[in-house]
Parts: sequence; structure tokens; C-alpha cells
Amino acid sequence: MDLTHLLRSCQLFSDLDERELDALRQIAVCREYRKGQFVFTEGSPSRGVHIVVAGTVKIYRVGPDGRERVFHIVQAGDAFAEAAMFMDAYPATAEAVTTATVILLEKNGFKQLLGRDPKLSFKIIGTLVKWLRQMRDALTDLTLKEVPARFASYVLSLPAPPGKPIKVIISKTTLAQMIGTTKETFSRVLGRLAEHRVLTYRGDQIRILNRKRLEKIARGDEKI
Repeated sequence: MDLTHLLRSCQLFSDLDERELDALRQIAVCREYRKGQFVFTEGSPSRGVHIVVAGTVKIYRVGPDGRERVFHIVQAGDAFAEAAMFMDAYPATAEAVTTATVILLEKNGFKQLLGRDPKLSFKIIGTLVKWLRQMRDALTDLTLKEVPARFASYVLSLPAPPGKPIKVIISKTTLAQMIGTTKETFSRVLGRLAEHRVLTYRGDQIRILNRKRLEKIARGDEKI
């Protein structure tokens, strides 16, 4: 397996030169995970930065009521646990949603690289800022928006090919966890959206029927 090629496929390292990529390769370990297998668990010692090169990983915490709260779905080409590199332990759990290939960049070696490479340091700062913004937006949605508005916001954040349905890579159960609701409530919301001809969600595909109404629902200007 060509680690240099896999590292270049990550957005975080796509513009690094051969010397920089080779330095990363020296501290990289590649592992395969089965669906449902943990990449790491909340509270376990932080080992470094992780990169998904194939498959999908979800990041979540379990609440006092035993329910999962999914913070992020990580797809191929994306890094995760960047903030945990500066912590002693992981603040959440990472679990493979599908069979996944994940690269680990060892914490101490990566910190040394950051100290020698300002360009890479700024890129890491940028990803941390993006992560904080996503967490802020997710908290705002959970606090101020009702379930239909949260789901509408999620759908509008997905890349939508013109005239084609949106393929969803996670299960409806996981999606319900992401927007902070139960599978039963989520099913009722989907039924109302279909009844009002706003969108349909069949199998793993979402088809937007009325984007303007979906945008109104996302803003909270329209209730269903």
C-alpha cells in the first residue's frame, strides 16, 4: 500500500511536496477497520491525527440517557481528531460506519513536523477553526431549531448534483442521531416532508422536490 499516495489524497496534505509527504509517511500507520469497530473510544489516550482514506467513520458521544449524539461523519479524504492531538485523551468515540481504511499520524512525530513546517501548522489551525464552526452551528441548531429545520439544514449542506437525487452514505438511524432526535420522530418528519412535496427520502437517496420551501423550513420561516 502506497502511503505517500494515500496521504496526498487527504485534502489536508494535497498541496505538500514530496519531501513533506515523505516526512509524514515516516510517522504514518495504516489500519483497516470492520463496520462497527472502534477507531478509538472516549477517554482513551490520544495517539495522534487520523485520516480516512476509504469508507466512513462517525464521531460521537454517549449521553447520560444512553443515546448517541453524533457530532460528525468523516468520509474518505478527511482528517479527524486534530484537536485531540493537543489533549491527553480523546473527547469522543470514533467508530467505523462501513469497512474503513484509516491512517494514524503519530502524535509526537506530527507535533515535531508542525514545529518545522509553518505551512502545515497553518493548515491544521484552519481545520480546527472549521471544526469549531461546525460545532457552533450544530449547537445552535440543537438549541434553537426544531427537528424539521435541523434536517432541512443538513440536507441543504449536502452536495446536490443538478437534477439528480442526493446519495446519503449513512443510515437513517445515524442521521437521526446527528440531528438530535429519535428514529421514530425522524420517520414522522420524513412523512410530513413527503406529504407536503418538499422532499422524498427512499433507500439511500434524497430527492428535493421544492428547494425554496426546504430553505424556509431550514430557517424556521415555515413549519410542517
